[in-house]
Amino acid sequence: MRTLRWRGATARTTDPVLVGLVAAVVYALHGHDGPLGRDLGVFVYGGEQVARGVPPYVGIFNSVGPLADAVPGLAIRVGGLVGADPVVAARTLFLVLSACCCALVSVLARDVLASRAAGFLAPAVFLTFPEFLDLASNGPREKTVMVLFLLGALILAGRRHWVLAGVSTALATLTWQPVLAVAVAGAAVLVAALPERRLRAAAGFVAGGLLTLGATVAAYAASGDLRTAVGGFVLVNLEDKQQPSVFSAPAATWRLLERGYGASIWLVLLGLVAVVVLAVRVRSARLLALAAATLAGTAWTASAINGAPDLFELLPLGAVGVAGAGLAATRHLPVRAGRVLLVGATAAAVLAAGVTSVTTRSDLLDQERADVAAVLAAGPADASVLSIDAPEVLALAGRRNPTGLQLFDPAMEHYLDTHRPGGMAGYAREVERLHPTFIVVGRHYERAWPLALLERDYREVGRGTAWTWYLARSAGPAALAACITANRRAMGG
Repeated sequence: MRTLRWRGATARTTDPVLVGLVAAVVYALHGHDGPLGRDLGVFVYGGEQVARGVPPYVGIFNSVGPLADAVPGLAIRVGGLVGADPVVAARTLFLVLSACCCALVSVLARDVLASRAAGFLAPAVFLTFPEFLDLASNGPREKTVMVLFLLGALILAGRRHWVLAGVSTALATLTWQPVLAVAVAGAAVLVAALPERRLRAAAGFVAGGLLTLGATVAAYAASGDLRTAVGGFVLVNLEDKQQPSVFSAPAATWRLLERGYGASIWLVLLGLVAVVVLAVRVRSARLLALAAATLAGTAWTASAINGAPDLFELLPLGAVGVAGAGLAATRHLPVRAGRVLLVGATAAAVLAAGVTSVTTRSDLLDQERADVAAVLAAGPADASVLSIDAPEVLALAGRRNPTGLQLFDPAMEHYLDTHRPGGMAGYAREVERLHPTFIVVGRHYERAWPLALLERDYREVGRGTAWTWYLARSAGPAALAACITANRRAMGG
């Protein structure tokens, strides 16, 4: 396989830095005013609570890892010191983290394919994946952080830094649990490929992971919130028996992926196949490890996929695979022609990503902000707000939900029925006792439990971009009329 060789140690540092800078520019062109949907609102709201000292799972009970709230919480806390808006602060950090992901894709491709050209082509391909690009500037989303730590784990394991690889694997898992299988599969192959001291390497990897997990458990135990954390991190996910998959809904899954990735989904699939094919042909330890990680990730994603971001754990592997296929395609070409082809492909991918970034900008966040501010300003001065599947409203308002419960999908409701005194019926009675001034409900929420309360004690105000406002009848007709008018004006009539 003909490659463009490294020219000294300087390029090993400067190339990933250059890649990261270019990626940051491409992502910045997308702007940071895209809509704050339900899933993104979860992590802004959770981050706001962490910034106020409330641990993940306590501020908002969720089913992903604690770092999903902790990382945006760090951004919001630091941003607050300089007066930055929480959404802007979180999105700025996640843009930087996304650019770092591109830089690490460059390092991984260089390590696995032993090629400087691959170190540029792979991240350029990675830039073209629209779903990752959108969330790079319009996040925050937990899977962006997961990709960063997964890449770190694969790179560190490939370089035989076993303890650090274990730490990075644990951090990725503490962000999004399913990635554990991907990182462990890759590390296991690299350990097995060692000529000696396999047990020592495996022990270092496991020790790094367990130390990180142990520190997290100890922190929750010290705060008295360990039971809540175990419920969110483990038990809710064990209750989820209805995960959609490629096998149960192939057509719907394909439409979901096409909406998220467009034509680039074919690049992802090509790259994943290429990784396995190259591993079989070349049989280097790093390629075999990447193939094992690819197969593990593909198996999980095919069996449980809820949205386009669920593919994130496979995107860097697919990008490296495309770069490997590109190198293989130039193997029989003259050196100069091969270089021109690879440089041209890299430039074309970056240009395509830049065009996508500019042409898919959105300013819907402005309207969301206007609606939340206008309705709350029109309501009673001491109004309280309770969210049912609409955490983005409280995130934009800077308000705290009266309870830590906001998300009520079937798995969450089953968990609450099983583990919470009184179950969902008890929670419905609690909401009735709290009698918040506003109840805001996610637009696509269709569970039956709040309907009786809303019909009896509340009046519909109107709809935001992805939620519906309800005002307590006790607020009076004048307040209702003012809120309806405010909502209509904010939403353009």
